[in-house]
Amino acid sequence: MIKTPEQYVQSLRDGRVVYQDGELIKDVPTRYKEAVERSASEFWISNQPEHRALFNMIEDGEEVSFSFKVPKTGEDLQRRREIVQTLSRNRIGGSRLTGIDSLNGVAYACDKIDAAMGTHYAENMKAYRAWCKKNDPGLCAAVSDPKGNRRLHAEDPKQAHKDFYVRIVDRNKEGITIVGCKLHISDSILSNELIVLPSRNHNEGGKDYAVSCAVPCGAKGVSFLASAGTDNGGHPMIIFDNVFVPWERVFLAGEWQFSRVYATSFARYHRLTAATYKHVQLQNVAGIAMLMAEYNGLTHATRIQDMLAWLAMYADITEALGKAAALAPVVDPETGFALPNPVYTNCAKFFFASQWHEAMKYVQDITGGIAATMPSMKDYENPTVKAYMDKYLQGDARFSSEDRIKAINAVIRMGSTFGGVLTIHAEGSLATQRMVVYQMADWERFKAAAKRSLGIPTDHPDYNQPLKPPWTMPESLLKGK
Repeated sequence: MIKTPEQYVQSLRDGRVVYQDGELIKDVPTRYKEAVERSASEFWISNQPEHRALFNMIEDGEEVSFSFKVPKTGEDLQRRREIVQTLSRNRIGGSRLTGIDSLNGVAYACDKIDAAMGTHYAENMKAYRAWCKKNDPGLCAAVSDPKGNRRLHAEDPKQAHKDFYVRIVDRNKEGITIVGCKLHISDSILSNELIVLPSRNHNEGGKDYAVSCAVPCGAKGVSFLASAGTDNGGHPMIIFDNVFVPWERVFLAGEWQFSRVYATSFARYHRLTAATYKHVQLQNVAGIAMLMAEYNGLTHATRIQDMLAWLAMYADITEALGKAAALAPVVDPETGFALPNPVYTNCAKFFFASQWHEAMKYVQDITGGIAATMPSMKDYENPTVKAYMDKYLQGDARFSSEDRIKAINAVIRMGSTFGGVLTIHAEGSLATQRMVVYQMADWERFKAAAKRSLGIPTDHPDYNQPLKPPWTMPESLLKGK
């Protein structure tokens, strides 16, 4: 099934409990109209003839979303990237940007835990994936926990209470009951399903915190606390107050040894998504910088050209790393899952996040001081004030004042505190990327390359031949001999 935008809007009227700014939201589609329209557009574009071949696939004679396919090859991962980039370029999406990554990450972890421990979580996941193909829901990953005292484990009695991490508080033959909270869960109010998974490794004493499951957004006991002052609900807190989950929707329940696998498997897929949509964002950054250079009459200046060249490299290096991560995947021989190359994905995430402030410095330098003192767009809507702004905020006469004003406001938005924090910390901190690259880099290959260049023997298959010219000049070609 491919859901229509209208069906998606109606699906948000499922009795979900949402609070914002002290108010209980009566109707999500009405309160968050523009955000819901943006998410509904993902279902709209999937129904458009020119996009169906990319977004959808035929399985057992029925058209279903390609996003629900198990990734088996680099081409599958690259197609998912093309879907995300198409959505990002059209400013569409929100209902399952993180959800597909959590679906695939948890599915991979289910296969691994079943092989190691004889559990049957993969059967639950396969049935859930089939349900997703039939119902086409919006999915959202619910990962980040409040954590409490970060120095302490979840179950440590020195924690102020037991619920800083989502945990199982009851089990019976029908299912489990969970309690806890998840933080910063972007666009969760716009989704249909929450895929809960651990945010960290847990030990045996904290086995009740090793839990993964699928929870409907309208389930009894689920509440959303939207971000303050936002028009789209922002990045809510999600409260799980004795939420019952039937066993068929449970993908991990106490096997603490695998809690880290669930968290890291999601991260591997989601950092590829991050590098994918960030490339679209960075293209926009470079483009706005070039527009501001044109509007300000500065394209002739060498120092401006240097900044613009750097911004173009910033965008395209991120894209190259993301594409390499998809097309050079790690295919797990036990499960058949294609996982994005972990070194390339973390390099991409680290590069675009670590260089964001440098990019903003260049864009703001090109724009000028007006980015700090710009009058409000509400002033621009006043006919009297608009005339003054059009006159005195004119740049190069070839371009309209209105276009320059729009670009200046875009620079202000992208350089905001929120924009910077989101770019740097979303999908994992810089320290996380360093750690993963250090752990997963092919150091044996690097050392073998160095040894071969130094003439030190190595048994690495790529470097075990002596370093000597593959062709030597015969004596007959040497003069004087």
